[in-house]
Amino acid sequence: MKYIDSCLRKMLAAAVLFAVTGCISLDEDIDAQPTSDKFFDETEDYYNFLMSGYTSMIQLYGSDELYCLGAGAEDIYVPIDRWKGFEYADINSVGNPDELTNNPWNLSYKTIGICNTMLQIVRDSDLSPTELAPIVGEAKFLRALAYFNMTRWFKEVPLITEDNMTEAATHPDTPVADIYAQIVSDLTAAEGSLPDGRGGEDFFRPTSWAAKALLSKVYLTMAGYPLNRTEYYALARDKAWEVISPEKFDLEPVYFDLWLWDNRKTNKEFIFTFFADWRRGDQTYVNCAIRPWEGGEGGWGDWSGDKRFLEEFPEGDGSRVKGTFYLTLIDGTPWYQTADNQPFVGKLRDAGENSGGYAGPWNYPNGNADGFFSVIRFSEVLLIYAEAANLAEGKPSTEAYEAVNRVRRRAGLGDLEGLNQSAFDKAVLDERKWELTFENHRWFDICRRRLLPEVIGRYYPERQVDDHNYWMPKPHDQFGIMTGIKQNEGYL
Repeated sequence: MKYIDSCLRKMLAAAVLFAVTGCISLDEDIDAQPTSDKFFDETEDYYNFLMSGYTSMIQLYGSDELYCLGAGAEDIYVPIDRWKGFEYADINSVGNPDELTNNPWNLSYKTIGICNTMLQIVRDSDLSPTELAPIVGEAKFLRALAYFNMTRWFKEVPLITEDNMTEAATHPDTPVADIYAQIVSDLTAAEGSLPDGRGGEDFFRPTSWAAKALLSKVYLTMAGYPLNRTEYYALARDKAWEVISPEKFDLEPVYFDLWLWDNRKTNKEFIFTFFADWRRGDQTYVNCAIRPWEGGEGGWGDWSGDKRFLEEFPEGDGSRVKGTFYLTLIDGTPWYQTADNQPFVGKLRDAGENSGGYAGPWNYPNGNADGFFSVIRFSEVLLIYAEAANLAEGKPSTEAYEAVNRVRRRAGLGDLEGLNQSAFDKAVLDERKWELTFENHRWFDICRRRLLPEVIGRYYPERQVDDHNYWMPKPHDQFGIMTGIKQNEGYL
């Protein structure tokens, strides 16, 4: 098998590869790195190795950066002055954008590096094809998710796979269409090789249903900007229906219950979720970052909801409002009497007892807290189906209405009916905005549907935006490491 040279190890997660053992230096001889005849005797060895890929993704979803990168969406308010440019979609005004862009870049490529190394190792494995299939599927699923995030943030990035790892230091940016082709290939392979269910200690690993669900979202994104391949709406519709029609998943009856630590493994709605566990090194801190520092909360107050967004949020029966926002502090202070005068985030508060739970103050012993982060859940698949079916068929069907109305009914909202294609499309996009608040989706919806002038214009009418604002600047730190990359147009 091919080996990773020292430059590549520094660049694509060698530190994470070697963190599995915690004793190998980046400067050691490359013969010390894992191969199929070193460390890999049983399927458990392969799965343990892949856990490092989860660690980097969990650290990303459990930090500030992922959410503040999307602060140009309506739901997120950033009180930190040096990050305000992300909220305005004016990142050139940010003194050091690398503060937020470095971790998404580095941690994503760490996961990609783990997956690529695994896909090389299995080529020389003594395990049977049947034993290897789910291992390969899991590596391809995680790699696809990492690249899906990367190309939606940074547009063109180097596409590094198990076949060109030694070229990573100089590999040029890859066209977006080619990155998506690899994502689709990986998810299609994962769909065919991952198991239909997981049990016991493997409950957190992806299944074939997770691959189907994520693939439906990828198709929906490909139908929009920048590829604008509208024929993919039909593919998104059909793939989403494959997840919906067997009735394997369902909506949790009570929206608030989705976000409670005690229900994280048992709710019927999560299709793929990252679960942190500080005892294995997957500690997170976003549960503290979204807590205010005042009112007995003891958090950091790095970012919050936006009161303008809350004012527009449909009340319904109040259940989705309660599950989304945190509006009264521990000492009884209402959000509008706090220093920032903004509503706070409810969904991410409960990260287990180490976080103080949902109701308690921040409790972060030794810097360790857990957390769970939904990547895709059943309500989103219903909304993917509704949006894609309407746009593929030219009008909303009975099935499309039922998909979106299932989500609305849980929130105590009335059924949609009698809408033309355009009005239905807007209603579904709005429903995604409300249903998926603070889950790292709205910014990407704004980008794929090219809604930024409308969104920024409502909140910040003095700001001017153009197509370059749909992408993040690539981290300046990376240009001395990955010499083939170019900065996105419009950035310094």
